[in-house]
Amino acid sequence: MKRNLIAVLSLVVMSLLLNATGAFAQTYVKANVPFDFKVGSAQLPAGTYEIQADDTIPGTVMIRNHQTSAAAMSIAQREYPRGDTTAKLVFHKVGNQYFLAEIWKGSDAEEMVIPTSRQEKELEKELEKELQASNTHSGGYEEIVVALN
Repeated sequence: MKRNLIAVLSLVVMSLLLNATGAFAQTYVKANVPFDFKVGSAQLPAGTYEIQADDTIPGTVMIRNHQTSAAAMSIAQREYPRGDTTAKLVFHKVGNQYFLAEIWKGSDAEEMVIPTSRQEKELEKELEKELQASNTHSGGYEEIVVALN
């Protein structure tokens, strides 16, 4: 009788944990991105995006625009906030291209860092060479912040 009770309680606890994980995976944040940008190798147009952590595959993030059907998925490394906990997206602007770099979900959540793509690294190298050749130290690389809704 005692074993059956423990087994039933264990199943109930596991069921609650799985349901809680599924519910968290359904939470998302929205952002109005006023420029075209890249997530990994995917090019996404300007628009309103839903950003959702997919806990069914740990560490993945889905970025989706329901109006244009544009979407991208990326692996993200979760980190805990280093002070600033404003809900925002951080983009790296390299030359005239934008790359999604970080997702901050707000005060209760962690920061999600998107790995730097090969294309972003190559553009940074090219830009650095151009700046060295022209003896200029301004322009080229910026961090752009977009507030989450």
